[in-house]
Amino acid sequence: MDDLCLHETNIKSIFNTLLELAKSGKRYRLIIKIWKDKRTIDQNSLSHMWYDDLAKQANARTKTNNYTTESVKLDLKEMFLGYEDVEHTNLLTGEKTVTQQLRKTSKLDIGEMHFYLQQIEVWASQNGFRLRIPSDSEYQKLKMQQVA
Repeated sequence: MDDLCLHETNIKSIFNTLLELAKSGKRYRLIIKIWKDKRTIDQNSLSHMWYDDLAKQANARTKTNNYTTESVKLDLKEMFLGYEDVEHTNLLTGEKTVTQQLRKTSKLDIGEMHFYLQQIEVWASQNGFRLRIPSDSEYQKLKMQQVA
């Protein structure tokens, strides 16, 4: 089941869904937490622009083509987001295994993604990389609000 946003206009529908699930005889885990919107397309676009900026600058510094947008993305996610446990059930045997995979930015909320972008910006600055920040980006607008 995907995430549900609970509010007063859909509580009856959610209750009916829960009732049907309960009737199935299976057990379910419910987690209730404050709803936070997922990271935005604008934030995702900015992160990919930065991965590209960093790859190009790293290649220019090292006079190689070792760095790609994807390799930089993986490195930064490993540095700042880390890994999470993912459970998988084998289709044939039913055996459950747990592996670790890099956290996905698509699972971050707006605030978590903003913090991730801030970490990248600070790291890049400390390491002599320049990142483009479009003046009309959400990130730049939030930065300006913090200063004001």
